[in-house]
Amino acid sequence: GKGEESQQSKTEEVSLLYGSRSADDILGGEMLQKWAEDNGDKFKYVDVLSNEPEDSSYKGERGFIDKEKIQKYLPPASDGEDVIIFVCGPPIMYELLCGPRNEPEVKGILGELGYSSSQVFKF
Repeated sequence: GKGEESQQSKTEEVSLLYGSRSADDILGGEMLQKWAEDNGDKFKYVDVLSNEPEDSSYKGERGFIDKEKIQKYLPPASDGEDVIIFVCGPPIMYELLCGPRNEPEVKGILGELGYSSSQVFKF
């Protein structure tokens, strides 16, 4: 990272799967896209739109953040302690991806893929 050595990140790569209903619903999309363009070797940004009109000019991922997209864009659980996944969203997202926020056990898709509670943070 840049800046003072004490504040530089040791993180080698960050991937963000950002689920929204449509392109108009993406909060901070232009900023995130710029970060990805400026830091392509360290930051991957993927929008996943669930309700984008088929005739729009949007060329990215459609549907929901699912098993296939997680496997495509995120590192595998087998990478161990080098993998950290943060889940944030509505209750249904927790149910599908990792289990309820107030339960430490990782369930759902991330549990099926072998991610542990030391790798998945629900907030």
